[in-house]
Amino acid sequence: MAALLVSSCSTARKASRTTEGRDDRDSGSDRLESVIENNLSNNDFYIRRADIKIRQENVTVNVNAAIKFRKPDSLMVSVRSAMGVEAGKGFITGDTVIINDRFNRKIMVGDPDDIRTKYGIDPAIIFVILGDMIVDKEDSRSLIYCQRGEFKRKYVIEGRTVEYTVDCQRRKVKKVYLEGNLRTGNITILLSDIVREGNISYPGRVIINDDLKELDIEIEIKRIESPWQGSMGSIGGQGYRVVRIR
Repeated sequence: MAALLVSSCSTARKASRTTEGRDDRDSGSDRLESVIENNLSNNDFYIRRADIKIRQENVTVNVNAAIKFRKPDSLMVSVRSAMGVEAGKGFITGDTVIINDRFNRKIMVGDPDDIRTKYGIDPAIIFVILGDMIVDKEDSRSLIYCQRGEFKRKYVIEGRTVEYTVDCQRRKVKKVYLEGNLRTGNITILLSDIVREGNISYPGRVIINDDLKELDIEIEIKRIESPWQGSMGSIGGQGYRVVRIR
C-alpha cells in the first residue's frame, strides 16, 4: 500500500486545457482560483492518522497511514497494518522517489517518471485524492459556471483526461473522474464530509474505484495538523537491498 500511495504522488501541477465544451471564461461571477486556493497542498500538513480499507477480489485489508507534506514538494507516507506493524514508507520530492518495502526488505529508488512508467499513473494524482484541483496557471484564471450548485469540466493532466466536479458553495472538489489508459482502468474518486479547520479544508472521507482492477479504496482522515513544522523523519531500511524502480 505504501507503494500505491507514493506512486500516485508528486508536485506536478502542469495541465493543458481541452477544447471540448464551452469556454467558462465568458460566464460566471467567480474564478477557478477560488477553488484552487482551498487546495490542501497549499499548506504544510501532517495527517497523523488515516484509516484505509482496501477491497479487491473479495479480499478486504485494513491499514492505517500517516502522511507528512512540506512545501514545495516533500512528501512522506508511512503505512501500518491494523495491528500497528509498519508495512513500508515512501518519500518523494520533485525528482526523487524512495520506497522502503519492509516485507521484502528492500529499498526501491527512482524518480516520478519511473512511477508513471511502471504503474501507468501520473504522480499528480495524490493531491487529487486529497481533494486538490490541479490545472495550469492559465486555467486558474478562468471563470466558473455553476449549475444546480455544481461546476463540471474536463482537463488534460500529463496526457490523461481528468473531469472535476466542484461543490460551488464550499469551493471544493467533490468528484474526480480519470479516464483509463493501457495500464489502468477508469478511476472515480468521491470526496465527502468536507472539514474546514482554520486555513485548511479537506475531505474527511474519500472513496476510490478502479473499474479495471475491480479495486475499491476507502479512506477516512481521522486527524490532521496544519500548519505543521515537525520533522519529515527518515526512510529507514539500513542493510536492505537497494533496487531501481522499473
